[in-house]
This record gives sequence, C-alpha cells and structure tokens, in this order.
Amino acid sequence: MTNSVQTVQYPYRTFTRPKKDRVVAGVAAGLSQQLRVDVLLVRLVLVFFALLSGAGLLFYACLWIWTKPGDASDGNAYISQDDVRIRTKHTLNRAGYLVLVVVAIAGALLSFSSLTGFAGANVVPFGVVGVGALVVWTTYDRGLDRLWNGNNALLIVAGVLLMSIGVVLVTINWESQKVFGSTLVAVVLTLLGVAALGLPLWLRTWDALTKERSEIAAAAEREEIASRLHDSVLQTLALIQKRAEEPSEVARLARSQERELRQWLFGSQDNLSGGASTVFKAVELACGEVEDLFGLRIAPVLVGEDHPLDDHTQAAVLASREAMVNAAKHAGVAEINVYAESLGEHIQIYVRDRGAGFNPDEVGEDRHGLRESIYGRVERAGGTVEVKTGVGQGTEIVVDMPV
Repeated sequence: MTNSVQTVQYPYRTFTRPKKDRVVAGVAAGLSQQLRVDVLLVRLVLVFFALLSGAGLLFYACLWIWTKPGDASDGNAYISQDDVRIRTKHTLNRAGYLVLVVVAIAGALLSFSSLTGFAGANVVPFGVVGVGALVVWTTYDRGLDRLWNGNNALLIVAGVLLMSIGVVLVTINWESQKVFGSTLVAVVLTLLGVAALGLPLWLRTWDALTKERSEIAAAAEREEIASRLHDSVLQTLALIQKRAEEPSEVARLARSQERELRQWLFGSQDNLSGGASTVFKAVELACGEVEDLFGLRIAPVLVGEDHPLDDHTQAAVLASREAMVNAAKHAGVAEINVYAESLGEHIQIYVRDRGAGFNPDEVGEDRHGLRESIYGRVERAGGTVEVKTGVGQGTEIVVDMPV
C-alpha cells in the first residue's frame, strides 16, 4: 500500500499593497503576502539593497507607483491562516520598523554620496525631494475621492513645497559649474519632480476611470438582461399561469421560450429578429417554426463548421423543413429528431421520426410535398435526397448538399 501526499495548489495571487500592517506604503507587506515569506525578512532585504546606492529604494518606489493599495483579500482567491503565520513569524514593533526606514534612507544617501563623490551636504537636497515625494504619494494612497479634503490638501501642498525646495537646493549646488550645465540640471530635475508628482496621480486616476467604465458597462448589461427577462421569460410565465389547464399549450410555450433563450445566450442578435445568415441558424429557426406550428418537440443537433446561407444551402434547409412538416402531419409522434452535419465539402441534414412510416411506391401523383418540395428542390440546387422508411418503421430523410 502506497501513501500519496496531496499537494494544495494555491490560486494565482494579484499583487496588492495591504492597507493594514504597513509601515510606509505596504510594499514589503505586499511582497510578503505574494511570496509567502516572513515580512521582516522582506524588509531587511529591502534595507540591504537600499544601502547599495539606493537600489532598494528605487525598487520600492517603482512598486509603490505601479501597484494599487488593497485589502489582503483583494484579487486573491484564498488567504490561508498558514500564510498569516508565515508572514508574521518574526516581527518588530512600529518603532523598530521606523528605525529600519531611517537606516534605509540614510544609508542610501551615504552610499549615493560615496558613489558620486558628492559631499554629504550636497546629498541632503535629494533627501528633501524624497521626503516630499513620500508625503504626496502617501496622500494619493488615501483615495482620489478624498484627495483635497481637509488635511490631505495640506499634505499635498507640503509635499510639493518640499520637492520644490529640494530641486532648488540641488540646482544651487551646481552654481560653480558652467551656466549651461546648471540650467540643464535645473530643467531635468524640474521635469523629474513633475513626473514624480504626476505619474502616481495619473495612474490612480486612470485606474479609477477604468473601474468606473467597468461599473457602467456592468450596470448597462444588468439593465439589458432585466429588460430581456421581462420581455421574454416573465411574459411567458404569465401566459403559462393563464393556460395552466392546457398542457399542450404550456409545453409549446416552454419550448418556444427555451429556444429564444438559447438564441439569445449563444446566438447573434440578428437571428432573434427573424433572419438567419448561416445554415445552422436556419436549421434552428426551421425547427422552431415547426415546433410552434404543430406543438411537438424538435431538438436539433448541429455538428461541424457552420457555413453562410446561400441559394443551395437554403434549398437544403427548406427541404428539411418540409420533411419536418410531413413528419408532424403524418407520423403521429410527439418528437422529431434533426441532425445537421457539416464536415468537408458537404452538408447533410437528417430528419428522423419513429412514427407510422409509409410506402414510397404508394405515394399518389397529386402529393407534391415529397416529390417537389423535397426531391425537386434539392436536386435543382445540385444535391441529393435519400428516404429510408417502411410501414410502422418510422421515416428518415437525408438531404445532402455540396458547399
């Protein structure tokens, strides 16, 4: 006897920055949730890479800009208790995490200073720009609908001022350089500052507009479904209630409604208005017409590749419809089977009943249904007809038409 271990396959997770348990923007918490690793380990790794000329801070900022905040379950099909235990196995209090943030920023500035050769004082303005961006981006995370409410507006203004002061201070540090170089630096830093402020806002706005359009489309779809249900299903149910004492009429109404719903769900809107542009749709409509006309059941089965309806294939469909009508009139059955097959260069339509059957040799000369409406119509269009029947054995008519 062998033991098998069942492996649980976790659904695909959408990366989000949790609104809870965040220190700055929730990037580390989001990575911990996505990768199912200890959040303290993620934060220590980010701090380590921040000491490498600010690479960790750049990575953090990119994830902050390009992802959106959300609850732990937003976009995630399943968050288990094991996930929570793994992510919080080792933790610090908030003060400890703030110390890590300060270490990351200070270490990034010092590393940047040693890499570029700037004096320590010349690096401070970059820190001012970063703090300004931090204030503004944190405010963006609170939602666009509350962007200019109360303290949020003050925070945005303060962040913009800090970034502006930082840009000015950085530019002043280039005063000893040539005028052209100083001007170029000022322009580049100004553009970067505008991008740092505007890009996250643009992304949040775009996300909000996309969500709004999706909600509008969903609302319109719900209204369309409601109107169709009212015009079709509810009206049919009302008729069924009025004619509850007529089983045959109730069955006819139910079949008609089923066919209409199938056409609506799986067909095109043009077919609902009466016309058919393909062979299979024409077969379905013909079956529905005979069903409604004679009150019996016809369940068409369609196999293969559908083809556009032309004069030849239309003749095949009309001949098949005539075969259904003849079966409904003379076979004495409550159900007719229709099978349409389109494989290769031919379309074949089978109409079968298990009724009384007949002897083809005894069909009178004045009976034009079989001779003209079926044989004649199909043969003039270039097809063939095969009739298999016998008294008491039912009838099968096969219409074969090249396409």
